[in-house]
Amino acid sequence: MPYLSQQLFARALPTPTPPRGLQRTLQGRSILREDPFYELRNLDNPATAAYLEQERDFMDRLTGTLLTSRDELVREFRTRIPEPDESYPMRRGAFEYFTRIEPDRDYPIHLRRRIGDTHIETVLDENAVAEGHDFLGISGIAIADDDHTIAYGVDFTGEERYTLRIGQLTDGVINVHEEIPGTSYGFVFTNDATQLLYTRPDEAMRPDTVLLHPLGSRPANDQLLMHEKDQRFYLDVGRTKDRELLVISSASAITSEYWLLPASGDLGAPTCFRPREQGLEYHLDHINGTFYLMAAHEGEEYRLFSAQTPQTPWQPFFDLPVEDRLESFEATSLGLVLQLRSQDRTKLTYVAFDRAPESAGIELSVDDAAITSILLGNADPTATTIRIEETSLGLPATLHEIDLASLERTTLWQQRVVGDVDLANYLTYRGYAPSDDGTQIPVTVIHRRDVMLPVPTLLYSYGAYGEPIDPSFSTMRLSLLDRGFAYAIAHVRGGGELGRKWHDEGRLERKTQGFHDLLAASNWLISRGVTDPNMLCLRGASAGGLMVGAVLNLDPRRFRAAVLEVPFVDCLTTISDPDLPLTITEWEEWGNPTESLAIEALMASYSPYDNLRAEPYPDLLVTTGLNDSRVSYWEPTKYVAKLRQLSPMTNVALKVEEEAGHMGASKRTEVYENEALVQAFLIAACTNVELT
Repeated sequence: MPYLSQQLFARALPTPTPPRGLQRTLQGRSILREDPFYELRNLDNPATAAYLEQERDFMDRLTGTLLTSRDELVREFRTRIPEPDESYPMRRGAFEYFTRIEPDRDYPIHLRRRIGDTHIETVLDENAVAEGHDFLGISGIAIADDDHTIAYGVDFTGEERYTLRIGQLTDGVINVHEEIPGTSYGFVFTNDATQLLYTRPDEAMRPDTVLLHPLGSRPANDQLLMHEKDQRFYLDVGRTKDRELLVISSASAITSEYWLLPASGDLGAPTCFRPREQGLEYHLDHINGTFYLMAAHEGEEYRLFSAQTPQTPWQPFFDLPVEDRLESFEATSLGLVLQLRSQDRTKLTYVAFDRAPESAGIELSVDDAAITSILLGNADPTATTIRIEETSLGLPATLHEIDLASLERTTLWQQRVVGDVDLANYLTYRGYAPSDDGTQIPVTVIHRRDVMLPVPTLLYSYGAYGEPIDPSFSTMRLSLLDRGFAYAIAHVRGGGELGRKWHDEGRLERKTQGFHDLLAASNWLISRGVTDPNMLCLRGASAGGLMVGAVLNLDPRRFRAAVLEVPFVDCLTTISDPDLPLTITEWEEWGNPTESLAIEALMASYSPYDNLRAEPYPDLLVTTGLNDSRVSYWEPTKYVAKLRQLSPMTNVALKVEEEAGHMGASKRTEVYENEALVQAFLIAACTNVELT
């Protein structure tokens, strides 16, 4: 059956020609591989530059054929988004802070007003910071307790190396007095606003160093507080909820360690809270003179503890019901609010200090697996209220504040959707797909109530690092739904939707389980009558792109189209190279093929690049960024080149972001255009046409 996308790809001819002479023989621990495009990693090679130019030209021609549809979608996106649009204020100190998006501006403006006053003051206008640059990344904004000393990190390339700017905020103007180049995400002021702790990454992009910067001094003289030699561990800095202590955390995927400092004055040397123990993860906070911790050992679920000092034994604080799994907590003056997972739904529970451990806790969230309940917390250690957010595929983000003394709930704000939109027209629900081992895999679905099933369906998945892909609302997604599509999320193993065990069952030696779960989700959508193979599409990003690529190799004829965004498709080569950014830290998630024959063989069996086949694949849209420090540009580029070589009958396009990294474009306009291009591609791939 002919599809519109086939005509559009034909109009974009000629197809790029994969380069020759870039092969390399790769000797692993026991496996010898021939990589025909290994040298595409060399941007200085004329063959690499010429091939990337061919792919850019082809993508430009394909975009041209989709331009009318893309621009129509962009206009729709904009009609649903109120402009200007403001977030709800968050109180911190003497001010309440919020952000605003102005019409025709690409970046948010951060604002504040003094409590009880109506005068609005600019904190940081990201549009002004970005002026003259094609990309802007902000690593964070920190305002000291004096309400005027400010720090923020800027990145103009997408490489995620930031220049830290420090200055004074007065009457809406920041006077930048100092700059510290080459920093990472974490930084925090001391309470007296005279010193700043910050992190610096190594060549592999791992934050491995914490430095102390006295404000007004030369950065070259900054004091080294900690250097992490173990390449599995990342450093970060913060402050406890009661603002009494500064915290340095050192964490790998399965082990953590905390170090403490006073929050002002002469900081001295950091004191270790509890020395690291392989396989022991713990996270702590401090309030009312007590430490509260969540800790787990060797893949167990987290438990709650308390301790009066770093030297005293940990005491059980609250025993969770057997069906609940702890993800995080927020300390308040009255008690802890817990972010939990109960079966496959999110759950929030309040545990009062004066009732623990006997209390069963008080549930603050709704009992609906399709609704995501998110603990937002508060910034004031004396506050007796907590903020939570509820959202779903069909429910705009809704902000609630709960009085922990009375348990009264107040709705403060809901994400606005303007234009001709009636959210009652959309149906969202959760079902369960039996995987190959009988495990029920949650699948969340949304489509219009008035569609006649089966319909074209976009199935999204991630399945790595224990990261859950919880349902959330998107105004842009409505355009796809209004054109008769269904959208679904497969909550496969390797993610965190059902706790740490769910993660463990889809990583290391069990990584391939997630692929079978995704296939099971696709089978369920077909058997339920939501869609059929001629209308089923896949989408995944980064590690989710690996999952999509692996599943396509298992059954390339099952799907109509797929979108792989910055996909980790050359995983075996990357994970075998400890000199590449992030590789060593990734071994606890994927395994180390340089030491384990089993991991090497397993990864060789599922690596999307290594397992491409000489047969037709679905229509594919693949994206990459030249400045991507997490998944290097050559991985998606090699994948497309090899697919063109093996399967010239497959329609595939590579979109190369010139001024972006792993997170994609930063400008709001470009975000809209890129999403509209993806949707236009999917719509064309599922639209039948008459042959002419």
